[in-house]
Order: sequence, then structure tokens, then C-alpha cells
Amino acid sequence: MNLIIVKNTSYLAVLFIVGVFIQSIKSEDLTPRVNGELIIQIFDNQPPLSLSSDFSSYQLRPKELLSRRMNIWLYEYSFNNMKAADETVFLENVSRHSRVALAQFNHEVTMRSTIPNDPLLVNQWNMNNTGQSGGTVDADIDAFEAWDSATGGTTALGDQIVIAVIDGGFDLNHADLSFFKNTLDTPSNGIDDDSNGYIDDYNGWNAYNSTGNIPGDNHGTHVSGICAAKGNNGLGVVGVNWNAKVMPVAGSGTNEALVVRAYGYVLEMRKRYNETNGAAGAFVVATNSSFGVDLGQPANFPIWCALYDSMGAAGILSAAATANLNIDIDVQGDIPTACGSQYMIAVTNTTRTDARNGGAAFGATTIDLGAPGTSIMSTTSGSSYGTLTGTSMASPHVAGAVALMYAAACPEFISAYHADPAAKALDVLDAILDGTDPKPSLAGITVSGGRLNIWKSIGLIRQTICGARISHVPLENVDDTLNDYEILCTVSSDTTFPVDSQFLFYDVGNGWIKDTLVLTGPPNQYHEYIPAQSPGTVIQYYLVATDDRGISDTTNTFTFKVIDYLVTLSPVTDSGTGAAYDTAWYSLTVTNAGLLEDSYQLDIVGNSWAMNIWDGSGTTIISATTSLLPDSTYNFTASVAIPVATAGDEDIAQMKAISAANASI
Repeated sequence: MNLIIVKNTSYLAVLFIVGVFIQSIKSEDLTPRVNGELIIQIFDNQPPLSLSSDFSSYQLRPKELLSRRMNIWLYEYSFNNMKAADETVFLENVSRHSRVALAQFNHEVTMRSTIPNDPLLVNQWNMNNTGQSGGTVDADIDAFEAWDSATGGTTALGDQIVIAVIDGGFDLNHADLSFFKNTLDTPSNGIDDDSNGYIDDYNGWNAYNSTGNIPGDNHGTHVSGICAAKGNNGLGVVGVNWNAKVMPVAGSGTNEALVVRAYGYVLEMRKRYNETNGAAGAFVVATNSSFGVDLGQPANFPIWCALYDSMGAAGILSAAATANLNIDIDVQGDIPTACGSQYMIAVTNTTRTDARNGGAAFGATTIDLGAPGTSIMSTTSGSSYGTLTGTSMASPHVAGAVALMYAAACPEFISAYHADPAAKALDVLDAILDGTDPKPSLAGITVSGGRLNIWKSIGLIRQTICGARISHVPLENVDDTLNDYEILCTVSSDTTFPVDSQFLFYDVGNGWIKDTLVLTGPPNQYHEYIPAQSPGTVIQYYLVATDDRGISDTTNTFTFKVIDYLVTLSPVTDSGTGAAYDTAWYSLTVTNAGLLEDSYQLDIVGNSWAMNIWDGSGTTIISATTSLLPDSTYNFTASVAIPVATAGDEDIAQMKAISAANASI
């Protein structure tokens, strides 16, 4: 019998907190908090008002349901004339209440952020919107918060992150930009030194004339700075990713063959990286394009659209600026942002007030999200800086965000990405879209309905593989009533675990009991014991581990039973031969392997030939055994009447012994 107790999973995500918390309230809690408020998790079968009468002197009453699934409520109470020590005692009393799973003060939380020293950052509302120049506070991509997790450069496994920008040209000498160099190729020697099919591509590739000579261009330089201007270098602006390399590919516009040449270079370099385990090529994780065909229909551009799938299979997501027209792409079309590739991210333009720029396209099924694109400060030609507006400024925010997520991802995610780049690239895409800030101006006219928030997206990608992980083989039914049941598991994380942060929760019918898992000796192996129980007891248990970032893993609820009834049949298999009209006889044994006296119904299933069950002497047909004590046996026989048959014919049967006391055995 399988039992499911819903309440056991409802408070797992915060269970680790209780170990630290209950210890901390023994001394005065000096953390700033909201006066007169507690956060309380009550057991699922208890109404929120059930606590009010028991703490009426404090006027404790539910104020707001914070989590329906976890049954967590915000309560308020009268704190007038209460000293801090009195509030601590009050909290301890609430925590010990039989209806309460967890309780704590409602503490104040401050936002952490990493702020670079780039002097023009104050003008970059897209990174941190304080309301400057008439903007809306926080109408930004939460870059400051994201940079507290990562600033870019390399992955956790040492891959140099590269963003391929396909544009008109670049200022390769801009002091605030760091461009990718193909160091396996010697510049200007007229030789394809690394045999990648491109001659003199040390600085990147010029798809206009198929050379390594990169032309200058203000637009491409501006886009590159949004993606990856150097951060915290005391100079100019900062990009979404401070330290990623920009791969310059000149090839923006004129005709579709140029587009294929440009993307073809990017794909070749990433494929070579994959095939050589990083010895050649480039670890390109994102491309950015700011060109297209207004009103273009994907059916007429199958090769262009298919390029995104090809790059996606190698692990590349492509950010694409949609049309700078106030049109519905779903209806009127666009290339590339109407292409159906799941690896292409179509981006529209938002303003410093989180409105969609009226000159930017939209589409409920084609345009994925919005990103800042109006009056964006970035790098320009001649090692200068300036502002530009357009969807061309919106999409590089997304390309830079993709690159930053790989810098923030844990080693396990990067390792999985190396093994299956296509699948993990889609995980990054999902995190980008799921992490957006919902905005009314984008609701119903974009896929996500939101504006890019890289901080939220980083948090989501870190939860896909990273954090605490528990590996455990569930216990099976047992007939042991004398020895405790060992729960053995492996607990790992890409970071560290605080002391006493792995727990076993079990229920033997009297409510949930919590025990701390203990290291057994081998690295990451933990165990704890559930006390031995009497026959018939159903035991439920689950495991919880939380790492130092607060990322938890909670197993399923496992169930096993201390068996009171159990039967075995022997031999497991048997076979014989005979001639037509012969009778074949088989000797079998039923053993009561349970813990209580029992008898068994005997049956034969699956057979075609005439078969009967007899007592041990083969003189009386029977259908059940006598009553058997534990560990006792009953011998019987089975007969098979072989009919007229062609030589080689066979019949197969299965013997069943069913407990009279428990038909499920």
C-alpha cells in the first residue's frame, strides 16, 4: 500500500533554516525587522486562525497568505511596550506550537549589487535606472544585482566566452572594447595557418569581401559596447558582460549570401572549438544581428532561418533585433525575427520608462521579449562614446546577457553544456524568457510579456543543475523488526554546505521526525537511521540538503513497509519433457517468509495444457495450503497432461501463491 502525505513536501524548501534559526533566537536577534510581523508556516491541515486564540494576548492574527503551496502566512501582532527579549520569547513560544512548522520574524532585506567605476555609468539607465532624465526607477535589466553573481570573461571550467557581433564594422582599437583574436592564424601572411578555411582571420572575418580586414563602423562599435564594454576599468561605459571577447564579423546587409557567409564563419569557429575540445576555434555562445528584411516571410528564406538551428545545435543562441517599424510581426512578417528557430531570440525596444518604443515592432508569437534600446549610451568609433536608439541597441543586451549567464553558471552546468550544447543552450534561453520582468507594455504582444532581467535569469540557470543534489536508492519492504533501517545517500554541490544542513525526515505513523544526516567516511556520503518498527508499520521518509547559497534539493517521499505477510515459491523455474498423453510432475514448495501465521491460495495461470495442483503425495487435488507458521514450508506437486502435439511443442505456466491474510502479497 502506498501512502502519500501532502504536507511533507510543503515546507521542505525552508527546512534548513530551522536548524540555524532556532539556535540564533537563543540570543537576541539584532537583524533589522518589520515591527509587529511574523512569518509562520503552519501544518497543512490547520487553518491560519487556529493560532490566534492561543496567542490572543499578543493579538496575533493572519495578515496575508505568502505561499499557498507551502502554507506560509504573514501574521501581525501587537508589539507595543514589548522589549526585544520579550519578542524573542514570544517567537520561541510560537515556534514550539503544535500547529506550527516554522516561524520567524519578518526581517528587512537589502539589495546587494556590484557597481563598476566606469565614469559614464551614470548615463547608462539601461544598466541601473535611478529615474535619471525622466526615467522610471528600476526600469532596467538589474545589471548591478547580476554583477554580484558574475561579471563575465570565462566559464567555471575556463572557457573564454565569445560573443559574435555581425555588423557593418568595428573600431578594433577602441580602448574600452576587448576583441577576440584567432591566435592560431598569423595576420596578413596570406596563409590559412589553422586550416579553418579562412585566410588571415586573426582579427575576425570580413564577409563583404571574404578577407580578414575588418572595416571601421560606428554602429558595430556601439553594439559591441552594449554587449561587452570593459567593466570597472575607470574608462567610459560598461557592457552587460565586462570581460567577454567580441568576435567582429563584418557582414550587415546588402544581400542574403552575405548573411550566410557571416554566420558561416561563426558556426565554423564554434564547431572547431567543440571538435578540438577548445584547442582551436572559439567558444561562441551568442551572436547578435541588427539587420534584416522588413516584412520578409520565412517561407522565402529557408536557408537564413535554418542557420539559427545549425548554430543552435553547436550551442549558440542568436539575438536578433526586430524591425524598427510599429507593426505586428505575427501578421506582417520579418526576417529574421519571424523565423521559427527555437535558438533565435527576437528582441524589441523598450524605453527608460519600460514602455515599448512606438517605432519598434511586436508580435505575440514571434517577438520573445523587450530590452532597453532607446537613448543607449555605449562605445562609438574613435575611442569615443555616444547614444543611439533602435532595436539594434536592444538585442545586444540579450546577447550580452546570454554570455553573462555562462560566466555565472556552475561547473556542473558548463560540463553538461559541453556534453550537449544544443539542449543546455535551450535551458539558457528558457531562463532568459522566464526571468523577464512582466510589463504591461509588452503583455500580449511578446512571447514572454516582459523586459530582460539578467539577475533573475542567472538565478534560474543556477537552479537547473547547480546547488545541492541528493542521490539515494530508496529502501524496499523489509521483514526486520530488530535492526534500525539505514538511510544512505550521496549529497553534493558545486559550492559548500554549512554545518548540519542535510536532513532526514521520517514518519512511522506518529508525525514527522527530523534527524541530521551524518558523514559516513567516503566523500559526500551521508547516512542516518530510522528505528526498527513492528510488523505492518508503513514508513515514509524524504531527504533535504541546502548549500551555502540557500539552494536546496528535496527528494521525493519514499515509502516502505515492515512486512508482516510474505510468501516465496521454489524452485523459481523448472522444466521437463514428455511424450503425448504423458503426465509431467513437478515438486514445489511454499514458504511462509512473513512474520505472522498465514495460509495461501494456490493457482496456475498462463497455461494451455491441462494442469492440476496436488498435495505433496500427488493423491489429492488441492487449491490452498494449510495454515503455516512463520518460516515453515508446505510441499505440493503440479501435474501437466501432455496432449496430442507435434514434437517440439511446449506450454509455459506460472504458479501463484496468494496470502489469505493480505491478498496483495
